[in-house]
Amino acid sequence: MTSKKSTPIAVLRYTLGPHDGQEEIFAATVQCSLSWVKKASAGQRFVTPKTAHKVSMATGVSEEWLVSGDPKAPIIERDNVTPYTWDSYARWRQETIAPVHGIDPRVVAAFASEITKSLFAADEAGRMNTAINDLWKYSKAMKSRYGAPNEIGMSVQLTREVGREIVELSNIELRNATLRNDS
Repeated sequence: MTSKKSTPIAVLRYTLGPHDGQEEIFAATVQCSLSWVKKASAGQRFVTPKTAHKVSMATGVSEEWLVSGDPKAPIIERDNVTPYTWDSYARWRQETIAPVHGIDPRVVAAFASEITKSLFAADEAGRMNTAINDLWKYSKAMKSRYGAPNEIGMSVQLTREVGREIVELSNIELRNATLRNDS
């Protein structure tokens, strides 16, 4: 992170690593749009106190550090004293937003959101039947490779959490599309 455009969001994403720092996963984690994450990482958007609170609650990083805008300042935890590391994030997630059955609903929701966008694009291109067929083949391959019960059963809580995440991601996308259309 020695780029001239280093920002607190870019530094935070770098600290979270190649999985949780990935734009799509980070966006789902902090419940912000992918567009916002890209622009904030590139220094095209500032972190407002409201957004800093959202990011802080999702990651355990200091709101003050986020709002300061100084990516060279040491990254710190919510207590504004303790140095922030990937372990800080992992501990925060474990204590506040533990995944259900070892599956992180953010990841499933981000994946489902991408599938939904692809289906809309296929529909607009007049290729919905082909897209549904591709998705069906893929789901059959997944079931064959990993096995899957006919009934979901124990994963009702996970399904609910993924559903909430998908709704939140959809609301963010709709809000952003509305903003783009209004401007």
